[in-house]
Amino acid sequence: MSTTLADSKPMFSNRDLVRLTIPLVFDALLVLVAGLVDSVMVSSSGEAAVSAVALVDSLNLVFLMAFSSVVNGGVVVTSQYVGRGNMDDAQTSAKQLIYLAAIVSLTLTATLLFTYSPILRLVYGGVEADVFEGAKTYFFWIILGYPFVSVGAGCTALMRSMGKNKLSVMLTSGCNLLNVVGNAILIFGFDMGIAGAAISTSFSRVIYAVCGLLVMHNKHLKIHFTDLFKVKLNGGILKKIAVIGGTTGIESALFQIGKVLISSLMATFGTIAIAGYSVSYSINNIAWSMLGAFTTSLIPIVGQAMGAGRIDEAKMYTKKMTTAATVTMVILFGTIFLLRNQLVMMFDFEPDALREAAYYTGVAAVLSILSFYSWSFLPVGAFRAAGDVRYGLVVAILTMFIFRVGGAFLLSGYFKMGVVGIYLGMWADWFARAVMNFFRYRSGKWLTKKVI
Repeated sequence: MSTTLADSKPMFSNRDLVRLTIPLVFDALLVLVAGLVDSVMVSSSGEAAVSAVALVDSLNLVFLMAFSSVVNGGVVVTSQYVGRGNMDDAQTSAKQLIYLAAIVSLTLTATLLFTYSPILRLVYGGVEADVFEGAKTYFFWIILGYPFVSVGAGCTALMRSMGKNKLSVMLTSGCNLLNVVGNAILIFGFDMGIAGAAISTSFSRVIYAVCGLLVMHNKHLKIHFTDLFKVKLNGGILKKIAVIGGTTGIESALFQIGKVLISSLMATFGTIAIAGYSVSYSINNIAWSMLGAFTTSLIPIVGQAMGAGRIDEAKMYTKKMTTAATVTMVILFGTIFLLRNQLVMMFDFEPDALREAAYYTGVAAVLSILSFYSWSFLPVGAFRAAGDVRYGLVVAILTMFIFRVGGAFLLSGYFKMGVVGIYLGMWADWFARAVMNFFRYRSGKWLTKKVI
């Protein structure tokens, strides 16, 4: 039975929402700033190196999103058990999440170690030779860190599912700072260039996983691991995680595949255009990822509310968080637009490349605001937390391939609009999602689903 807001005190006050979200916003900022610092460090090796990293990162996200989807599926199930007060099943769900994350990442890693070069050749075969060789080096070392980032992400997600957001932020922040220090040592100290950046990233992910597992063995935590390495699979809970995570994974994979297709188109624009796009994307990605932190925070909040049967509260929290994200969106992208010329100066490029980067940065910032970006993705997190996962998959397929990919190839390929055409396709994708998500939220159909 649905619990109305008048029945009892809300599970999360406004102060709780702020307390749970702010650490994740700053964590996202730190992650992206660390990534930006990495890009700046790599830029000392030349525009070809930056282009190689940018191309691989687009492909890399396809696989990282697969791990993220497993994690999100586990968090939804675990959060709903926590909301219901069933801590035994919450503990079991947490362990199944780690097992599934390890299985998926190890399988993918083993496969990619034998196929990464042909994959790069298939997707980016048209790039210049030095860019392609740099991409091969970077991708190889990044692949080795996949199992560790998957398990580490599972651990920090479980911390968030029980409201320990500060703890998860401390772990991710420490490992990202370690990555930055490692990059500085290997790139500048040992002159290892792209290889140094990738090795540092993978090593920091090893530490991320080890520290995450150690923290999750703390018996003082509401959810903690006991006998984790005495593997015992629970088919019922694994199925729940797989249904949510699998559907979300397909959605995320299709989304990233669309981005890779666009990257293959962008690879024909030339090194300066690729580098300019990379810089503009890196800068705006700080804002995109900070807004993504609202979704990360909202998933366990809505999950717990749904698990407790507080349907009206789940809708209320979604509205409040989306409104807060919208205000934040305008501030972030407005700041990026105003400071675009100063921000691109962090990169060690020629003046022509910097001018292009500043122009693309401003275009992306303005289009993000005009698309109502916060409504494009945040409500989908709430829908998933309630068990409404098929909707997100259908919308992702339609908007990605009709607007983003189709628009990019039409505007950039046929009308020769270059990087601007790619960003206009992205705008159309985001705006279409925002409109559909708004009406889905208003309909309330997403609140009728059942997970546990």
